[in-house]
Amino acid sequence: SATGGIITAVRVNPGDQVKAGDVLIEISSPEVGSARADVLQRAAALKLAVESLDWEKDICDGLAKLSQAIQDRTPVDRIKQEFKNVTLGKNREQLLSAYSDLLLAKSLVSAAQDNANSGIVPGRLVAERTNNRDNAEAVLLTALESLTYTTNVSRRHAEAAVEDAERRLRISRQSVLTLLGHSDADEHSTSPASDGKTADGKTADVADPESLSLVQLRAPFAGTIERRNFSPSERVAAGDGLLTLADTATLWVAADLREREWGALILKQGDEIVVEPATPGIEPLVARVHFVGREVDPTTNAIPLVAVIDNANGQLRPGMFVRVVVPLAESREALTVPESSVLEHDGKTFVFTPDGDASFHRVDFIPGLHVNGKVEVVSGLYVEQQVVSHGGFYLKSEMLLEGEE
Repeated sequence: SATGGIITAVRVNPGDQVKAGDVLIEISSPEVGSARADVLQRAAALKLAVESLDWEKDICDGLAKLSQAIQDRTPVDRIKQEFKNVTLGKNREQLLSAYSDLLLAKSLVSAAQDNANSGIVPGRLVAERTNNRDNAEAVLLTALESLTYTTNVSRRHAEAAVEDAERRLRISRQSVLTLLGHSDADEHSTSPASDGKTADGKTADVADPESLSLVQLRAPFAGTIERRNFSPSERVAAGDGLLTLADTATLWVAADLREREWGALILKQGDEIVVEPATPGIEPLVARVHFVGREVDPTTNAIPLVAVIDNANGQLRPGMFVRVVVPLAESREALTVPESSVLEHDGKTFVFTPDGDASFHRVDFIPGLHVNGKVEVVSGLYVEQQVVSHGGFYLKSEMLLEGEE
């Protein structure tokens, strides 16, 4: 268990076959519930931040379009009609008011100039109205610059708020993943139930504290439940072993290399070795070296060797004793004869070879290593020479009788 809590349901028993992903145990963990609630809060905060950013972007885009319309001196009535559904925020009233003042000032200047040319009004009035027009235009430009800067700053603040909300959401999700013991980011892992439902098929309600605190421990691989250590309603701590799940299709073979076998240290990862089970009826099997240790155990004065063996047929079981045959030197080609064909007499080693259908003669040779039922031939025999592998004892008896006669 990656987190502490109280077991609410145990879905399997020893001996059950399970598939990868099957729910094995359910735990109620307040710590996980609190972490998941934080995820939901962070997700809501991110949603609000994104909506705020979208609002600020719309305002910036609308303000840019309105500024262009003002620069083109589009009539106010037309602007009001075209920008009726454009998001402008508080900028609409301020800019349209300043723009209307500018248009009014320009019309007054034009009227005053016409009247001044006719001598109806003095030139001083034209100058005053021209000054008012210039002031109105300056106010409008100032408003445009100020509001453009303000909206851009607001948009950047909204972007920063979204980035901060995303970071906080990732941190809270990672906290949930850590509590659940997951190393990879999995969206389902941060939900109240990994599949949206509890093990009894009921839909998990994200507002239900029990659903938030529900932790479903699933089988990481297909196998057999070998042992169960806890029952429902028991409290467990992080790190407690709840179940033993075994997949025996592949097994480890562990052996100790004693000092006299240290020649096998020449083995490398992937090299083949022979494994002879102690159980009668099981033929020797081939395993591949996984690693050979470098440190000598001070208690046993041995170096560990671990190999991987295929057990798809289920012949082997964890805990069985086996004999591991390892090479004590570099492999080399050699001429060999079956161990059953080798005989000895007067300190000499020999074999019988056939002369014809019913006659045999003795051939002495110098033996070497004895390995796996074979004897190395140092000298005295040649390749493809036939030897008697069964019944040699009777031939030896006949030979000894002939010698006495």
